[in-house]
Amino acid sequence: MAKKRRRKVSLFANNYTRLVILFLFLYIVNGHFYIKYYENLEYIFKYVPIPALNCYSVPSTIWACPIGSIQHFFVIGSVSFLMFGFLLLLGSLIGRWSCGWICPFGFIQEWVYHIPSKKIKIPDWLKYGKYLFLIFTVILMPMFLTTSSGNTETYFCKICPSGCIGAGIPQVILHEDLRPLVGFMYWTKLAILSAVLIAAVFIKRPFCRIVCPLGAFFGITNKFSLLKLNFNETKCYHCNLCETHCPVDLNPSKEINSPECILCGNCTKERCGAITKIFTIEKERKK
Repeated sequence: MAKKRRRKVSLFANNYTRLVILFLFLYIVNGHFYIKYYENLEYIFKYVPIPALNCYSVPSTIWACPIGSIQHFFVIGSVSFLMFGFLLLLGSLIGRWSCGWICPFGFIQEWVYHIPSKKIKIPDWLKYGKYLFLIFTVILMPMFLTTSSGNTETYFCKICPSGCIGAGIPQVILHEDLRPLVGFMYWTKLAILSAVLIAAVFIKRPFCRIVCPLGAFFGITNKFSLLKLNFNETKCYHCNLCETHCPVDLNPSKEINSPECILCGNCTKERCGAITKIFTIEKERKK
């Protein structure tokens, strides 16, 4: 009986702080709720990427999408060292923390996973898909693949389901004049979004683990970021509850600080206390 009760624990087990931080982040990102009081700031924020997917077409957003920005600079044949430096700085400080705490599309997938169904574990090799999306659709294709008009495109934006749910659908609902323009590309993105959400009923965060190029970028920084998880094997009960509650299907006791880890902190809430969050500079100071 005890085991059954444990398995019913939410993926958000003892971690409602994540929800508070998510909604606070959404308020900050959707600056049209408050930017009227600081109008000049909008022009500054549009050049600042946030550490989560945030389509520039979201009706109320005032910040830049990191993946959209990277593609934009490759399309125009330029490189923004300021933007890349900013993202690398964030990654070196917090790794994939933003994936676990402030990414709205990631949370949507976690919520959908609560729908009762037969759950599926994906093979490990699929996790490399997001690195292919990063290399090809975000970097190489915007640099080299031209359309019939001779221009390159922000190709990942055209298939991004996060952009569809945050921008494509709301824009069509809010602006009647856009509805006659709805065509093949819109329905394609809607089909991709539907496929991701259906997959999320059976698989933990499928988009984040298989497709998301931003997750791939920050995953690379997980190995050297200051924010890490620390595992104390002497405290571990080997109950695998941390694996049960992990939103990306890791076994934290065996895959500590994996590039797949989104630093959500669920595993740090288990009773054994074997896993804790630390800043590595703090760890070095204690030695």
